[in-house]
Amino acid sequence: MNLALSEDRLARAHPQDAITEAVYVAVRIPKSGSESLAELLRAAFPESHRFYLPSTYDADGQLSLLQRLRFLRSRGRNLMERYRTLDMHDAYEAIEETAQYGDLIEGGHIDFPTVRANIGRKLRIITLLRDPAQRSLSEYNYARQVYERRHPLRRFTVALISKIAGTRDYDGFLDFMEEHRAVYGDIASRYIGWDGVENLSSYFARSVFHAGVLEDRDRFARELSEKLGKNLAFPHQNRTVNPAETAVTAAQRTKIEKIYARDMALYLWTRSHI
Repeated sequence: MNLALSEDRLARAHPQDAITEAVYVAVRIPKSGSESLAELLRAAFPESHRFYLPSTYDADGQLSLLQRLRFLRSRGRNLMERYRTLDMHDAYEAIEETAQYGDLIEGGHIDFPTVRANIGRKLRIITLLRDPAQRSLSEYNYARQVYERRHPLRRFTVALISKIAGTRDYDGFLDFMEEHRAVYGDIASRYIGWDGVENLSSYFARSVFHAGVLEDRDRFARELSEKLGKNLAFPHQNRTVNPAETAVTAAQRTKIEKIYARDMALYLWTRSHI
């Protein structure tokens, strides 16, 4: 039996503008200021109004059984800690039953299509995008450092993407991404659920509460402050120390634009329209 409170009942309990009434979902796209976004949203939403979900999209696990088991182990540990269960559907049900308008779903790297498919509530995205070329370069540098810092005898336990970054130069890393574009490509679009076909103005109108770009992070924080009626400032941005690569060449950018073609369109539209 579905024990979720009805939308009508919640609307009566929280008489706000029906257009903006929703449960918000923090969509933290990897290497797009996601840690800073999480910190900003912790300041924006009291703990009593935040609901945790572990990461939902397992890219590495689509290529490796070991990586899939690694993902499930981490997810199970997080679910047990917060919900005393190993079943994601129990977490979805708990959120559906208790979350109210204005609350926030946060946690790991959550993809919006999965949350929307499993929580029968009106949901709206809060997210931060980044230039796909800079996001890719940052991902490579971070993943490479994870691999290099792990003891050689324990490197088999790192994420697949870290193994690739740790054993290849940036061009080789991009080759891997291109070869497995169906899994790793257009990651930002995948996380927010844009199919590349629907008009972005329409998609944002029905799915997004607040979005911006990392390159204009102060504006993102300022406009979120205005929407929520709170004084928020974008936190210090985490940066990879001593990165292996510091610039994207013209040839590399051409390859990135192929791997992340939809993400490039999404980023450019958001930067010019939001």
